[in-house]
Amino acid sequence: MLTTLMTAVFLGGLALAAPTSVASGVPSESRVAVVRPGDSLWSVAVRELPGMDTYRAVRQLREINDLDDGVVQPGQHLVLPVRG
Repeated sequence: MLTTLMTAVFLGGLALAAPTSVASGVPSESRVAVVRPGDSLWSVAVRELPGMDTYRAVRQLREINDLDDGVVQPGQHLVLPVRG
């Protein structure tokens, strides 16, 4: 019985420590874009952030979404920078 209880407590702690999706830590004013087949960070920046300097937009997308290599996959959710 004690072993079962300790296992439940341990597994519950793991669930609390599990990583959450990017969108769950996003401020309410932020938007999220879904990567489409054939998209790159550049194409997402052009489509989702018109009027913003594309180089700056790509840099911010990489930083906000913690993308070291800048590679994106179809279906991936990207947090978009908030415009001031």
